Amino acid sequence: MSVKKIPEHYRYLGRLGKTYQLKGGLRLYSDMGDEILFKLERIFIENVGESDVREIKEVGKEIIIYLTHALSVEQAQRLVNKNLYVHSEFLSKEVAPDVIGLPVFLEGQSFGHVVDIQEGLQDLLIIEALGKEYLLPFEAPYVRIEEDAVYLEDIPEGLLELSSPINLNL
Repeated sequence: MSVKKIPEHYRYLGRLGKTYQLKGGLRLYSDMGDEILFKLERIFIENVGESDVREIKEVGKEIIIYLTHALSVEQAQRLVNKNLYVHSEFLSKEVAPDVIGLPVFLEGQSFGHVVDIQEGLQDLLIIEALGKEYLLPFEAPYVRIEEDAVYLEDIPEGLLELSSPINLNL
């Protein structure tokens, strides 16, 4: 079996879990919000390649995904524990409008708000705070995006000083 390299501009989406019923369903474990998961049309499966999403549904507290690469329970069993990736362009289109304008909290304290997203190899949040703009990686482990706000927690020391290229008080 040839190993399929993760294409450029793809981002981690989650992991496939145990199979679900006999039609090739798999449990999907992801930190992405339901508003993104339920709009998925195409994903990349680690060491397998791209697959269309046939259906995604919620069963109790679990998310079940049906893929064109898993039309039977036997095919689905080969995908258990595989990582999934989604094209960053899809994430930008789905997430950006919802993130812009959100308040930003730094270690639980009000800090500023998201004014834009700078797209590139690594999308960056542009946060306006304290008379400056700060650029922080969209998918950094210290950035938690929720429906109501963006939370910055356990940021590496000195990062905010390095990420402030623009002084708005000029």
